[in-house]
Amino acid sequence: MAGSIAADQTVCAGSPVAPFSSTAPATGGDGKFAYQWQSSPDKSTWMDIPGAVGETFAPGPLTATTYYRRRVTSGTGTCATAFANAVAVQVQPVVTPAVTLAAPPAQCPGTPLTFTAVATNAGAAPTFRWLVNNVAVASGPTFTSSTLVTGDQVRVEVTPSTGQCSTGPATATVAVTRTPTPPLPTLAIAVQPNGQVCPGEPLTFSIASVTGAGPAPDYQWQVNGTDIAGATGPVFTSTTLRDGQTVTLRLRTTNACGQAATAVSNGITVRVMPPMVDAGPDKEVLAGTSVRLEGRADGNYPVTWTPSTGLTFPDNDPLRPRAAPAVTTTYTLTGGTGGCASSDQVTVTVRPPIRIPNAFTPNGDGRDDTWEIEFIDQFPDNTVNVFNRWGNRVFSATSYGRANGWKGDINGQPAPVGTYYYVLVTKGPLGRSYTGSLTVLY
Repeated sequence: MAGSIAADQTVCAGSPVAPFSSTAPATGGDGKFAYQWQSSPDKSTWMDIPGAVGETFAPGPLTATTYYRRRVTSGTGTCATAFANAVAVQVQPVVTPAVTLAAPPAQCPGTPLTFTAVATNAGAAPTFRWLVNNVAVASGPTFTSSTLVTGDQVRVEVTPSTGQCSTGPATATVAVTRTPTPPLPTLAIAVQPNGQVCPGEPLTFSIASVTGAGPAPDYQWQVNGTDIAGATGPVFTSTTLRDGQTVTLRLRTTNACGQAATAVSNGITVRVMPPMVDAGPDKEVLAGTSVRLEGRADGNYPVTWTPSTGLTFPDNDPLRPRAAPAVTTTYTLTGGTGGCASSDQVTVTVRPPIRIPNAFTPNGDGRDDTWEIEFIDQFPDNTVNVFNRWGNRVFSATSYGRANGWKGDINGQPAPVGTYYYVLVTKGPLGRSYTGSLTVLY
């Protein structure tokens, strides 16, 4: 006659318990029913719950497992009291879930990184949610990515199993650290000898400096960008290179991150040609004086002058000797030796000094009738002026010579006996001025 009440429940410690309700009403007796709810910690010892005298009952929050039943009384006699079925409210303790997340060792960029979450107090089947920089990216107890970079924040959120009494989700965050990408290798080469060489002379190219070559570098020498068969060592020597070709060295290697890397050296342009010398411009010199020659060479190699007559070398400059030949001489400047020699010539013209007579006799006897200036023809670009003692010009000529020499006349009349004064100017490399007195006699 007591009827039946709802089935057992499982609740978390401190959580509300669902009200107990009848699944079958009480019957029998005199039709009037009195109710009393009882509780027991062990299903053996029962105690009345004060005030719980309704057909239904809602226990408050519990901290331990408790059993409940309902007593029903109707009428009098030994059969006036009956008990409904006992129900158990199982109380589970509330646990605090936790999760640990270890940062994987630093790896090179592009290498997959795997993160493993270790959850505790999360039940048998917790759920996992992975976020990178607050953006959800994956689920499951592990997360793998090859696109992460240094500074990225990887977070895992663990939600305990359904039905697990817990304080809520647990989280853990780690920062990503990547091994810095190794710098690209660098390579520089040099050549010996460094400069022009004669055809057939050996040129040796070698590594001047290299960085990031790795433990197993692969070298390849190139001419004008084309690989040279067999030239795969750190040194390359050739006697067949041509002028203007460019030599480079290519390096291929694998860096510390296992990535392929390539570097190409500076290019060295081959200079294969004979030395070039220039003896300089032709010179003029007055007999008994000297002039500096102006030789040049496009490289640093021995030079010689031939003939050596009249040459001295002030300042030990082999290209600019001082020449004092007695007669007009052609000098040859030679640089280099054998098939790589070059030469050039310069002529030093020796001019005799002008000889100016200081008297002449324009008397018509056929001797010294004209003022003849010896060697004036060596300096055709000249001017001559003659003045009397009062400074009046009595004669003037340009390009003075035998054809227009002064015959001792003034305006067609014989010049008076006496002393006159001249100014002679020559132009050109050896130009100079001459002044002096001249006596006219008869």
